[in-house]
Amino acid sequence: MRDINVLNDYFVRYLFSSKDSNLILLDFINSTMLDANMKTFRSVEILTPFNYKENYDDKETIVDVKCITQNGSVVIIEIQLQGNSRFPERILYYWASNYSKLLKQGEKYDALTPVISINLLNFNLDDNDCIHSCYMIYDTKSKRLLTDHLQIHIIELKKFKDNLLDKDLDCWIKFFTIKEKDNREVIMSELVKEKPIMEEVQKRYNNFIKDRLMMNEYDKREAYLYGNQIMLEEERKLGIEEGFKKGIEKGIEQGIEKGIKENQILTAKNMKNKNIDITLISDITGLSIKEIEEL
Repeated sequence: MRDINVLNDYFVRYLFSSKDSNLILLDFINSTMLDANMKTFRSVEILTPFNYKENYDDKETIVDVKCITQNGSVVIIEIQLQGNSRFPERILYYWASNYSKLLKQGEKYDALTPVISINLLNFNLDDNDCIHSCYMIYDTKSKRLLTDHLQIHIIELKKFKDNLLDKDLDCWIKFFTIKEKDNREVIMSELVKEKPIMEEVQKRYNNFIKDRLMMNEYDKREAYLYGNQIMLEEERKLGIEEGFKKGIEKGIEQGIEKGIKENQILTAKNMKNKNIDITLISDITGLSIKEIEEL
């Protein structure tokens, strides 16, 4: 059977937000919470049910998966295959957008509930070794928590190494980082032994790749993502080339300026050694009288 990219957001939405996916989604959320020493949840209700057909032009305005827990907390899950150092601002924007929608006109602020953002990134935001980071709002001195309404989890898949996370999240990230060259059947068999819910995950994976309609939509999404990746790489390449060109030009310009300055100083020193009037030296070299006196 054909293997697929499990980080394809169309597949992730099928896995987490299709009919009867609540237990799978709940397990992934709780695994993330446990790894960050946060409270877990008893149940979730999916707010973005999976659709076979999608409009990719609208992709930038929605999150991949959204649900609400039994205590009213909203959890949003985003899969991102490529990005840059400004991606945290995007995460915060998405969080703010979802938080602001919780309050209807005329409602009081106590109607607001926490919004938890979980982000699976297939690129590195920085060069530290932390796989899973959890961000909240703290006072910089006392470390006192201002509110628990903002909670942002960033999981950087490229940094993943076995057994560095809590065992439950470790299983999930192993699943999301299976490579094409890996023996999926063997790995999934091991994951099922470690975590029984992974048996249901494997069943849904198999159902997905057997469904011609879903695979057709999956292929469209892969082509769309590949096109975006090529465009991004070309933009980066052009940016690097342009930056290199400008760097050379800037370097030449700075080199000329430095050479002129050094020549001015050398000329001033020679004239000063011959006891020529400082004012005249200044007029000839362009250096200030103070600069000449300090030589």
